[in-house]
Amino acid sequence: MINWHYVSDSIKGTKREKNKDRVLVAEDEKHMLAVLFDGISSAKEADEGIDIAINFIKQNHQKLDQEKDYNLGDLMFDANHKIAESNLISPFSTYSAICIPKAGGSAVFSSLGDSRIYVITSQYAKQLSHDDNLIHNKNIVTKYLGMVQLSRLQIEDFSLDITGKKILLCSDGFYSSLESNLSKFHKIFNFKRPWSIKNGLRREVKDKNFDDSSYILIF
Repeated sequence: MINWHYVSDSIKGTKREKNKDRVLVAEDEKHMLAVLFDGISSAKEADEGIDIAINFIKQNHQKLDQEKDYNLGDLMFDANHKIAESNLISPFSTYSAICIPKAGGSAVFSSLGDSRIYVITSQYAKQLSHDDNLIHNKNIVTKYLGMVQLSRLQIEDFSLDITGKKILLCSDGFYSSLESNLSKFHKIFNFKRPWSIKNGLRREVKDKNFDDSSYILIF
């Protein structure tokens, strides 16, 4: 049995009236599941849509153990269906997620929109996911939770052995700071104490982030 740990934080953007990001970590005896939600700033009902997704995931993530062919992408697709069948007009958010089997083996990842997944070692930090946005306008995402027409095939998911590695799930508000000073952030990610990591990242982000800035770092 492998015990995974995490640190997380969510800092409201200086140009935002309300923080629309959310983080969720759920565990059972067989897996650890982490999901970062980034509410689309122009979507007035992003919070309500994320609430629906979180409640659905909390009630159904055990299916990842119980049903052989049911994976993380399926869980997030079903969560999207739950949001889409609501009466909400703009319940839109992006997400990045990971499910780690505690018995060992490859972790499963899923993402949608421009929330990102990074793998981090002592040598490098590398983006694993790709951004679902327009090439000529990075601020416009092309896929997101709450889309009625979203198909299962549009949800990215993949597997990776993360033994000896750290995994970062983060919102665009966080990685905009990360990408502007990657060497500094990489050094902080590799601090030994969890509280040192959290405090170090907060110092680099707080009052400098225009957009909401959130992350989950798993190690």
